[in-house]
Amino acid sequence: MVGSTWTGFRKKRRPQDVWSDWMAADEAGDADGAARLAAELVELTPKSYYSWFQAGLLSKARGNWRESVDRNRRALELFTAKDSEEFGGANPAAWNLGIASTAIGDWGTARRAWTAYGLDGFGDGTEPIDRDSGMAPIRLNPDLPSLPHQLLHSSGTTEVVWCWPRSPAHAVIASVPLPESGHRFRDVVLHDGEPKGTRLIDEREVSVFDELERLEESGLPTWQAQVVGATSDDLQTLSDLLGRRGLALDDWSGIRLMCSNCSHGSPQDGHSHAPATSGARRLGIAGSKADLDEVFEAWLNRRPGASLHNLELLW
Repeated sequence: MVGSTWTGFRKKRRPQDVWSDWMAADEAGDADGAARLAAELVELTPKSYYSWFQAGLLSKARGNWRESVDRNRRALELFTAKDSEEFGGANPAAWNLGIASTAIGDWGTARRAWTAYGLDGFGDGTEPIDRDSGMAPIRLNPDLPSLPHQLLHSSGTTEVVWCWPRSPAHAVIASVPLPESGHRFRDVVLHDGEPKGTRLIDEREVSVFDELERLEESGLPTWQAQVVGATSDDLQTLSDLLGRRGLALDDWSGIRLMCSNCSHGSPQDGHSHAPATSGARRLGIAGSKADLDEVFEAWLNRRPGASLHNLELLW
């Protein structure tokens, strides 16, 4: 007979010990370890809002959107008046649930999440959210993480572009991004809700938000061209003509190249950066060749002093 030694039941760990190990995993950059500890913590404390919220935050950082939906939905159910006091009356799990459900196209859950956060007008339908909310700057391919273990979306170089927000978590690119960004006019992007710097529009400072993921690619070709002899009013007219066809124009000759610190702050004078180019205007243009040819022909016929050079397909 083979002898054996009974070691007793495995001792259950205390939640505070698990949380301490999780923080150590964060410090060490151990994403797999943090994921295991998050699962252990919610198993130990299944009725803790804080545990489910933190686990949902980790799922968000890793881009595990369905898991983030499940965890933040559970946190939403457990949110108490005491939790509300701690977070200043807002429920951050509701916001993260809105982001995660937008990422997977679960519009019913997204609407309920924004309502739970305290935003008006979203109702309880299941149709996609498509609200006109003006203009907002989004940082494509963000270069700095917001959360431990965050997987940063990257299709190319970092660039801040103007977008049409359609909900609190997604927007349509309204600018013509540089090709190095790997994005195009009318791409749809998922973005975070934490402000990361500011930009000016109509003499107002507005917050910049970081892209989390690209949801849809527009496929619209990006071109560049040089225009000589055109005034700012002429270029505005050209932009309007293109806009009527669902196309776009940006004056790339006026792009300012900024360091990361200024990009994430308030870009004001006082820090030296490369100046904008002068002379011929370099334009970024989005659209099909046939549409562009028609628009440029009509535009140039009324502006004999202007000329178009080097219309080039970039991608």
